[in-house]
Amino acid sequence: MKGKVTQIEKLFLTNKEAQAYLGVSPDFLKDLRSNARISYSKVGKMIWYEKKDLDNLVRKAKVI
Repeated sequence: MKGKVTQIEKLFLTNKEAQAYLGVSPDFLKDLRSNARISYSKVGKMIWYEKKDLDNLVRKAKVI
């Protein structure tokens, strides 16, 4: 497979990536964390979100 690049779907997003993915401000994401509305992992100073958790957050907020 010389010369072929395989794209890998990210399972975890950084704080900035999560903000861009959801289209929200840093304060909004911090508020979600502070109020335990979204789970996250912290490694050193880095905050990581599982993409599926971000998707579930939006699904749960669905208005019919």
